[in-house]
Amino acid sequence: MNPKQFLHGLGMTVLVQAVLNLLLMWSVQKVSNHLGFIIFSMLVMVVFCGMMYVAARIAAASKLTRLYIQLIMIAVFLKMLVCLALIIGYKKLFVPPDNTFLWPFLIIYVSSTVFEVIFLDKVGRQKQTTAQ
Repeated sequence: MNPKQFLHGLGMTVLVQAVLNLLLMWSVQKVSNHLGFIIFSMLVMVVFCGMMYVAARIAAASKLTRLYIQLIMIAVFLKMLVCLALIIGYKKLFVPPDNTFLWPFLIIYVSSTVFEVIFLDKVGRQKQTTAQ
């Protein structure tokens, strides 16, 4: 997966997140109270995906075959920590009156994870085709 394809996919993912969250805000009025959290979460996931893409390209080019799998395991753990930090930080710092912010966050998390799996699979397969 070249950078242009990655950026196109990332843009499509952000577009899907924005549309779904706008629909959610339109249907559940309380969700719009968390717009700052929603935008910040989307930005954090974009940065995380970008860093993962760069790291995956480097790991896939390495002669150490286990490096790519280790990167994925570390990324899963880091993503859990980032998500926990986002949710706990928002709860502690901004003391939201309800938990409706979790629904948009789940939309962002799931769509980012699906895109992440797709691009990590493509980057990992590039390694196999260039090695043979």
